[in-house]
Amino acid sequence: MPRSAVKTNKLSIYMIKPQFQRLEEIVNTTSDPVEIEGVGHFFYERSAPRAPAWLRSFFGSTLDSIDGILSSSAKGVLVVPVRDGDGTVHSALPFGVGRHLLRDDVTEERFGLKVVLNSVDPESLRSIDKTTLGTVPKHSREQMSREVNASEFGIDVDQDLLTAVTAKSLDERLGKMPSGKDALSLNVQVCADGIVDLLQHCLARYRSDEYKKTFGWIDQIAEVRDREKIAALKARLAEKLVAGDLTKIWMAVPEVVDWEDVQGFRYFTPKRGELLNDIGMESFLHRVDDRPITAEMLEDEMVYMISTRTGEWSSRWTAYRCTYAEIEHDGKLYILNNGQWYEIDKDFTDSVLAGYHSLPRSTTVLPDYAQATEGAYNRAVATSLGLCCMDNDPIVHGGGRSKIEFCDLLTPDKKIIHVKRYGGSSPLSHLFAQGVVSGELFASDAEFRRKVNDRLPDAYKLANPDTRPKAGEYEVVYAIISHSDADLDIPFFSKVSLKNARSRLEFCGYNVSLKKVGKVKPMRVAAAVAAEVPSVAT
Repeated sequence: MPRSAVKTNKLSIYMIKPQFQRLEEIVNTTSDPVEIEGVGHFFYERSAPRAPAWLRSFFGSTLDSIDGILSSSAKGVLVVPVRDGDGTVHSALPFGVGRHLLRDDVTEERFGLKVVLNSVDPESLRSIDKTTLGTVPKHSREQMSREVNASEFGIDVDQDLLTAVTAKSLDERLGKMPSGKDALSLNVQVCADGIVDLLQHCLARYRSDEYKKTFGWIDQIAEVRDREKIAALKARLAEKLVAGDLTKIWMAVPEVVDWEDVQGFRYFTPKRGELLNDIGMESFLHRVDDRPITAEMLEDEMVYMISTRTGEWSSRWTAYRCTYAEIEHDGKLYILNNGQWYEIDKDFTDSVLAGYHSLPRSTTVLPDYAQATEGAYNRAVATSLGLCCMDNDPIVHGGGRSKIEFCDLLTPDKKIIHVKRYGGSSPLSHLFAQGVVSGELFASDAEFRRKVNDRLPDAYKLANPDTRPKAGEYEVVYAIISHSDADLDIPFFSKVSLKNARSRLEFCGYNVSLKKVGKVKPMRVAAAVAAEVPSVAT
């Protein structure tokens, strides 16, 4: 058929993982396929017109007298073998709701995304899907009214997973505006007669490394969705737990919480058992008793946060969701964060770790944490060491009337200290962001400095808040409260957030440092709290 006579068809193209070669491994149907000579096999399930579900569920019997309101869900998928070097891979093209005929976990992840990124103008992106990583990943879709580059979407290449993109094609065979995620979506003048050549071309575009020139950062972090790989990672996690090897395995509250309203935590049940000040993998495993330690057990058992105000549980999560783990497997680093596994590129890992270890540790002496809340700790430290406490005194600033805390503690020698209890990636990311926002405003915004100055005691006041301060005279200190006796370590994604925060603050001219604040051992807490003056850390 001449190309000019072929209508434009909207196609979704999946690549099947190379290990699946037999058709019965790829398609889940009892129907016999139709072989299309020189192309492949078409699988389908018969469909029949029927009244849509909403007709009865919404209208009841009101519209029973009306004929002809029918719908039918057509379901088909074309499976085509494609040459791949000396071997063969398969492509799958679903039609209607034919995607449901494909078995789980047989399609190649990010196939469509890589084809598109290898084939489009990097300055012509129109739409993206991204996941911003943290303890609670944030999924979003953004569209632009004109063609732009990735930076105009505000992508943070160190923390955002690019999961889908639509952009202007430089490859006429892929149509004008292809979209790619796992599937490749095209509007092209191709029918069954020409599909093999197109699929061969798409495979070649997938195998290309052209995208690395502009979009190489997409390989830094990849979400793991292969069930076999996840099962292997869960098994490796369980092996380490059974062996008592808790290196790089933590438990932490998996979201930002109001610690002022935290009476404590309980495992397994909200009503009985010891009320704990914090959660941790060691204390959790100590209370597992004789139950087998498996990932499935972590997925079944609950962690309860008990409210000071009501005495009842106010939040709960599975132990698996509270577990943060960094696991080496097959020579690669994998991270469990908020119940999701991620594969981390080695070069990216090395860069982040080098940045973390090169960050200066603050020489500022801060007492151990022995209070019930961060606020009580900050007030006690300010009293015992003669510092200025600015915790819980937000400054209303900006067009949106945002509330911004300048810091938690300010020292006479210009150390701007931000304090946070360790609680997973998201709370620590919030800590680092707080330091960046206040630091940048303090350096650049005279109105903000005047508002800060109004809250400072006379001994701390700026001589002239309208004059830009010399940022090099200040040190931004991130003080993280940790119960561990080892050197301070934080989750990988927190290290990424800290790396970015450090870059922005140093760009403003600040010195940046990290400080570990220890926690008083449980038997000493009551006395220390009663005195409201914690002991000084050694």
